[in-house]
Amino acid sequence: MMQNDTDNIRVAITSDSASHRSYLQKSMEHNGIQVVLNESLTENFMNQLEHTKSDVVIFDMAEIEDEHVEYLDRLLEQSSIPVIIDDVSALTLNEPKASSDWNNKLLQKIADITGRTSWEEDFSNVKLFEGKKPSSDKAKDELAKNVWVLGASLGGPDALKRFLSKIPADLPVTFIIAQHLGENFVSLLAEQLDRYTEFKVFVPGNGHVVRHHEVLVTPTDVHIEINPIGAVNLKKINESIKYTPSINHAIFDVAKRYKSNSGAIIFSGMCDDGVEGCERLAANGGQVWVQDPESCVISAMSESVTKKVAVNFSGTPEMLAQQLVSLYKNTH
Repeated sequence: MMQNDTDNIRVAITSDSASHRSYLQKSMEHNGIQVVLNESLTENFMNQLEHTKSDVVIFDMAEIEDEHVEYLDRLLEQSSIPVIIDDVSALTLNEPKASSDWNNKLLQKIADITGRTSWEEDFSNVKLFEGKKPSSDKAKDELAKNVWVLGASLGGPDALKRFLSKIPADLPVTFIIAQHLGENFVSLLAEQLDRYTEFKVFVPGNGHVVRHHEVLVTPTDVHIEINPIGAVNLKKINESIKYTPSINHAIFDVAKRYKSNSGAIIFSGMCDDGVEGCERLAANGGQVWVQDPESCVISAMSESVTKKVAVNFSGTPEMLAQQLVSLYKNTH
């Protein structure tokens, strides 16, 4: 594909997933296509689209909030700009063949709409953007060295969204989330959080090798342990535990495995789960942070930790994220 064939093509991208929009934008830019709008499918997107010169709208169908369905109807029925309905999921698999097929099909759709059918013979030479990876080649396959547990209960999901949305894609950290919730909501939590961060958010399986730029969501019926080679072991809960998943157990394992390279942030919640874990973490040289009581929906959890542990930092979810970025900028 000749570069000057794509210079004057402008696309607007919409998806309720920030990570999917990032995939699309980077893939378009790799192919020399200009992205003029990149927003969730909201009223704001519709208003901006009316005043933005765009040849094509790309809508990612894998992610859409229920309250935004009406905007999809408006986009398809009222917009004079051609709409391509696509699915970025192939990119998240990090499989070269799937990524190549996805890229070729999407470019062909754009070529057909804009009258550039001569692109087809050159598709094999296009460089692909291959999924949710940090920009640094060195960092993208880096085994986890810095691991933080994010503990939360009532009010936690909103605090986690606010925190993760401020974490840059290249921060050399892995997060393990222990959020008290019902068993049927674990996967839903992972899906929701994935929309707010460029880290990959998922419920891990046995044997998953933990790497930086991942957010592992702990199931309710197991403890996540990371073995000496850095792989996940899911251990069944045999003892009686009041709260699941157990924040204490998540912190116990991370403190033992990563010592001074570990940390815990205790967010909003109505119990004292996490206190014992934070005590052990601090004894192993790890960092203990809490969400400040004023910004919590329920502050009992963070206050319980503060009473027993010398907390290293306290702040709003946004301040906690900013402090974490500063910590690794100053130490790496």
